[in-house]
Amino acid sequence: MNTLTADDRTQVTREATVEYWKHIIPIVQIAFAIHVLLLGLFLIVDLPVMWVTNAASVAAYIACLLAIKRRLYRCAGMLICIEIIAHAAIATWVLGWDSNFHLYVFCIVPIIAFGFHSSPVRRGCLSAAVLIVTVGGYLLRNKVPVFSISENARDLFGAANALTATALLLHATALSVRFNLSMHMNLYHSAHRDSLTNLYTRRRVLQRLRQLGGGRREIPTALVLIDIDHFKQINDKHGHDMGDVVLQQVADVIAQCVRTTDIAARWGGEEFLVLMPNTRFEDARLIAERILTHIREQGGEIRQSLNLTATLAVAILKDGETFRDALNRADQRLYEGKQEGRNRVMLAE
Repeated sequence: MNTLTADDRTQVTREATVEYWKHIIPIVQIAFAIHVLLLGLFLIVDLPVMWVTNAASVAAYIACLLAIKRRLYRCAGMLICIEIIAHAAIATWVLGWDSNFHLYVFCIVPIIAFGFHSSPVRRGCLSAAVLIVTVGGYLLRNKVPVFSISENARDLFGAANALTATALLLHATALSVRFNLSMHMNLYHSAHRDSLTNLYTRRRVLQRLRQLGGGRREIPTALVLIDIDHFKQINDKHGHDMGDVVLQQVADVIAQCVRTTDIAARWGGEEFLVLMPNTRFEDARLIAERILTHIREQGGEIRQSLNLTATLAVAILKDGETFRDALNRADQRLYEGKQEGRNRVMLAE
């Protein structure tokens, strides 16, 4: 069942929002710096309306950064959106359409889309404000500016704002893409990694098998099945916390012994599986022997009185054989290894 409960949705939204604003903070800091520079510039050229507006903008960004620090993300988003929309409207009215201050409103489109996705009324109002500033400013371009500035100064403002607004939009888009990829990476890790051992789960093994497909191969696919010996006794004697430590240590051994092309997974309980594409039987056996040797060495390192061993079985996927058939052969040999005294590598040739 893939449907999330209301609590699950709330938790996912909360975590995604935190991650999103981590990526947006640099944009807020850059915007703050830009408005500090503009404040100084408008003080120098003595445009009271604009320097007062920029002073208010600087205060708004300080409040925004404080809101982000306190995780008041919706408040921060509203502050940014109102500041940029209002600033763009005032600057366009004062300096004219050709000053290109209206271009900054496009930088807040991702914030409106993400920050207010669950508030359609606020999202609609902010979106309408963006349209009013851009379309309205264009329609009224011949009736503004209120204050006359030289053509050269207007061209300078226009070029600088076009460059800065476009650069900010490109940077914000890159950060949004990074955020999206980061979320996908986290989701993939959660779906395919065991939370205790950090090895892959069954899902990743089966996914890799589908990628490998069927048919004959010059070099076959091998698998190694690994089962910790007397694991229940370890839990009973040393406690479940120690059992978790043992699982983690064995998982670390397996991860260190296999190759980057192999898929090492926690198969269930104290059982592990390593899928080895393009691996000959003898090579898989050598890796299994190395894993067993290192597992034996881990017992004394975890606790001096702990005798840690494992039983392993090595098998090859034969031509026309399913993974389930090969796994059953390995599992049968593993069982026989347990009967024969454990602490050994069994070959399911």
